[in-house]
Amino acid sequence: MKIATWNLNNRVGMVRFRPEAAHAAISVNADVIVFNEYYPQEASGEFQDILKDHGWSHQCLSEDCGVKANRVLIASRFELRQNTTPPPVFDKQFSSNWLCVDVPEFGITVAGIRVPWYSNKTPELISQSWDWLENFAHQNLDQPTLMLGDFNARLNSPASRGGAHLRRILSLDWHRAGFGTGSSYFGSGESRSEIDHILANSKCTFSNSRYVTACENYVLAGDTNAISDHALLCSDVQICN
Repeated sequence: MKIATWNLNNRVGMVRFRPEAAHAAISVNADVIVFNEYYPQEASGEFQDILKDHGWSHQCLSEDCGVKANRVLIASRFELRQNTTPPPVFDKQFSSNWLCVDVPEFGITVAGIRVPWYSNKTPELISQSWDWLENFAHQNLDQPTLMLGDFNARLNSPASRGGAHLRRILSLDWHRAGFGTGSSYFGSGESRSEIDHILANSKCTFSNSRYVTACENYVLAGDTNAISDHALLCSDVQICN
């Protein structure tokens, strides 16, 4: 299975939505695409219809929790089923930024995530988010499972931003797709970092993992007029027998 994840930089409508992002994502030709920071407003129908018309007809959208929040959209060439894991309930922002589905064709669970950029004034929400993710990782060791998206944490982030939790998850029979050199996030000026990840438990292996900043005629990230400030992450996933 070929998996991809991309932060669309919608920022709850603060940044102009780019409908061509659907065509850019399609050009990568992944089987399952996880979009996060998804907030297209009136362009939602157009965006999802483009995906459907090109073969990504199976789609799930994270819960609308009744607050202004980014969401997660998963589009697939294959059937998607809502996973039975109860969604997080401690914060509506986190709930809107979480979506877990099963892909029966491959016998795999896919959890799309964007950890909200909580203020340092609310450290309890950062901790609760990562506690929840770490618990999910504990509970999903036996079934092939992926967690992917924008975690807003680097491998060397401090504990206050989830770094210790991320490192513990990676010591818990989980591993990260390796992308070699490069960055996933392109901030202002020369700011660069790796805050987007594709994680898997030991039931899955990765190959051909890469950051995608340009594909065909589309510039996804890393340029002044790029569609997003995040690269798309793509990897082939093999299920271990």
